[in-house]
Amino acid sequence: MQRVNIPAGRIGWHQWRRVAALAATYSPGFPLHITTRQDIEFHNIMEQDICAVQQGLAEASLTTFGAGGDSVRNITVCPACDFCSKGRDLMPLTQLVGQHLHQHPAIFNLPRKFKLSFSGCERACARAWLGDLGFVARPGGTFMVIGAGSLGARPALGIELYDELPGSDVLPVCAAAVEFFEEHRDRQNRHRARFRHVRENLGDDTFRAELDARLARVKARQSWPEFSQPASTDDIVLLHRLQPPNGNISPSSALELADAAQPKGAVLRINLDHGLELYGRETFELPESLEAFAGKPVIVACPGSVTCSKGLVDCWAAAANIRDAIGGLSGPDMRICISGCPNNCAHSAVADIGLIGILKKENGDSVQYYRLLRGGGNGRTPRLAEPWCIARAIDIAEIIKRELRKLKPPVAQMVPFAGNAASDEGAKITTATVAKILYNCLETADRRS
Repeated sequence: MQRVNIPAGRIGWHQWRRVAALAATYSPGFPLHITTRQDIEFHNIMEQDICAVQQGLAEASLTTFGAGGDSVRNITVCPACDFCSKGRDLMPLTQLVGQHLHQHPAIFNLPRKFKLSFSGCERACARAWLGDLGFVARPGGTFMVIGAGSLGARPALGIELYDELPGSDVLPVCAAAVEFFEEHRDRQNRHRARFRHVRENLGDDTFRAELDARLARVKARQSWPEFSQPASTDDIVLLHRLQPPNGNISPSSALELADAAQPKGAVLRINLDHGLELYGRETFELPESLEAFAGKPVIVACPGSVTCSKGLVDCWAAAANIRDAIGGLSGPDMRICISGCPNNCAHSAVADIGLIGILKKENGDSVQYYRLLRGGGNGRTPRLAEPWCIARAIDIAEIIKRELRKLKPPVAQMVPFAGNAASDEGAKITTATVAKILYNCLETADRRS
């Protein structure tokens, strides 16, 4: 597998076409995979073709550096903060942070991965509570900083590190945090080697104090570059959101998308839910093959036992069953996340509806089951999903369909995305409200059953 780093999920059409062409040539018969960190993956590339693929990527100014391994991973950003009437364009800042950290000597000696995110407004669409450092833009040019969180088998969301960090301190605090992580590394136990574990070992108050002291030292040792936070362009709207099943799109469909959207001046963005978003000023119709991806429920699913040695259940089969069963019952702000094991790769522990695969013995045979969770904040708030029930995999789709039917009127009122300026006036129901409605409905259902 080769994972391509797409900073902030912003990819030009010439790059998108190159990626599709490389996939068609070097991994024929296999789709491109859109990840939840705004990357693109090639699968089943032959070893002898890796250099040719990387050369082709380099010619399109793309790289696999930082997309995997024990390094600073792709920096995620709200897919359309530059088009959101409530936000700011954080791409210049994100590029500056990425350039600085990828040249920092500490990143070549990290014990585990280090994940950063930037949200252009206080909706925190880039899911600040899930990573090692998350920046949420506040009015006036400051940032709330959330840090030292992760999921895994024992989820622990991040904590607030700074309420209003000046914009000029963003780059220094990133450098201070990476150095802090590298120096306090645990190389004996990879299961306790994330930045979150440094916090747990020191305690929250000591952790904050140490980071703050390091920030002061980092700021004093050199001058730091200036950066801009441009205002958003609110005359560009969301035209289409595509949800390819499990984030998989064939190279031919990828090229069809470019042929349909590029002539209309549309901009392509990779979101954080296995999906693609198209923004622009001129509406256009999608080809029939791509229209099938529009209006689909947001279901994030790791492959589970299909390809992963740790997977206990077939998540893609469950996703297909749920997708077919619920149709348009879920809105674009509701997340159904399916993880094939307790590692929570699909973010089930913070989802509106989360599924985590387990196996149970029945008459001596292993049978696929799921633990169901509900009411999470999707990483936009410090709220974990709560346990709901345990059910057989074959029953999951009908259980979810039955409960979502109770939610159809409020869900139907949800707007597509904050970046669609035309919809801002009607944006009355937030993700938190939907989660609360969902939780209350399911509570009522449990009491009746």
